[in-house]
Amino acid sequence: ELEAKYLIATGKKPTRVLRRVLQELSWAGYLTHPRDAAEIFDDYFDSANWDLRTAGWTYRLRETPSGLTATLKQLASQRANIFERQEIEQDLFSPLVHPESPPAGPVAEVLAATLGANVPLRKLFSQRTRRQKYHLSHPDHPHAHIELALDQVEVTTDPPLTYAEIEFELREGPVNALQDLTGVLKQQPDLIPARLGKYQRGLLAARQQPPSSEVWRTPSSDIYDKWINVALPHLNRLRMTLKQQEPFAWEGVHIEGVHGMRVTTRRIRAALRAFANVLPAKSTKTLDADIRWLTRALGRVRDLDVHLERLRNYRLKLAPAQRPAMNRYQLHLEEHHRIAHGILLRALSSKRFVTLDEHFERVLEKATRRANNDWGISIQQAATDQVAPLLDAVLRKGAKIKKSSAPAKLHRLRIHVKRLRYQLEFLRNAYGKPARRAYRALSRLQECLGAYQDAHIAIAQLESYCHHTNLDRVERRTFNLLMAQEQENAKAARKQFPKRWSRFEEAAWQLQKVL
Repeated sequence: ELEAKYLIATGKKPTRVLRRVLQELSWAGYLTHPRDAAEIFDDYFDSANWDLRTAGWTYRLRETPSGLTATLKQLASQRANIFERQEIEQDLFSPLVHPESPPAGPVAEVLAATLGANVPLRKLFSQRTRRQKYHLSHPDHPHAHIELALDQVEVTTDPPLTYAEIEFELREGPVNALQDLTGVLKQQPDLIPARLGKYQRGLLAARQQPPSSEVWRTPSSDIYDKWINVALPHLNRLRMTLKQQEPFAWEGVHIEGVHGMRVTTRRIRAALRAFANVLPAKSTKTLDADIRWLTRALGRVRDLDVHLERLRNYRLKLAPAQRPAMNRYQLHLEEHHRIAHGILLRALSSKRFVTLDEHFERVLEKATRRANNDWGISIQQAATDQVAPLLDAVLRKGAKIKKSSAPAKLHRLRIHVKRLRYQLEFLRNAYGKPARRAYRALSRLQECLGAYQDAHIAIAQLESYCHHTNLDRVERRTFNLLMAQEQENAKAARKQFPKRWSRFEEAAWQLQKVL
């Protein structure tokens, strides 16, 4: 199977984008011949131990108007947005009671060889696709058979994930026929070259997390071990995670795509600060600047993802007659989101993003040489020098929080709480139960402070939109109602603070005894 795949930008009408694509292809000399439209239902499966994925396969049962099929497909190997994979398909004559046991055929043979005997499969997720197909031809490639499909997909998770993509599948002919076609679509502003398949997007939406194939050394539990021996496994893992999350952030189909990569960049910056006294200073400074640049590009998109997610929740809470008052606001957010995501795409396709990984590799190489020479301070010394003062600072700042404290004061505390939590993450193994207990208490405290901050950011966003937009009476009344709801959300989060703070204080005192 050889395909070129493009996602349609969020907020754009798929059929309108398709018309523009067909027009662009027509100008380039392509003839388009409409084919059938169909509704497709897919279920994806794997074993509890992810045996099929480990062997490099995805397994799908598909129901279409023409019948049932079982398909094994290789995990995507791609050149840019061109996907090249082996596909094994087998027609079925009735639904399978046990998906691991199709009747004799090519799919059954591979399943038996991969899974062995009596290994049950579990459903990972289901999805529904509305597919509209066309046949393409071009005089420069008379023997090429290319099929165009507009897929409007809904992954039936809670909440559901919806997106649209345009696929070009080369059924017959030379590869350059597909490459020429992608060149024609290069300047289409509403198309994003895909980096992932439906399987990977579905897993993300279903919150199905396959185990990592990488084997990492467990951080030392000896407080007299070298701090650099803690640094290296963490930094290697973060580098690998950043690479794995990049295609999800690139596509931006699911809200967790950008969020996961942004969290990773923040963790990297926290790790570079935490291990600064054992890392090469000059190389680390260069890498930190790169990560800060990337975090800013991700942050613009993430903020708008959060606003759009809150807008969806607003609609659920509003009466049906009030929901149209949100339409202009949604268009406003979607337009700003497209701009921010475009900036992120340029960042991820830039030379600086490529050199970022090279700078990361340089830091790790130099740090590895230091570790081999048994260089630097111990874990105990790092905890004394870095974590203990930060813990004291959080305790002092938190003790000053009163009922009348301004939101900005709680926001500053939240930043210090986050920094301390990241630091403790590196010590949980060495300092055992006291560190783990303090880490859990910090996480709950950070959630509380985050909910409080998010509510105030939402109020500011709504106020700003109202101030700069000429609203009608219904819109004004609706926005006032939403701001009142966010005020209640802020009060509820603020009410939780004393209890969360008290639990953290208790855990912090226990941790201070062992630092």
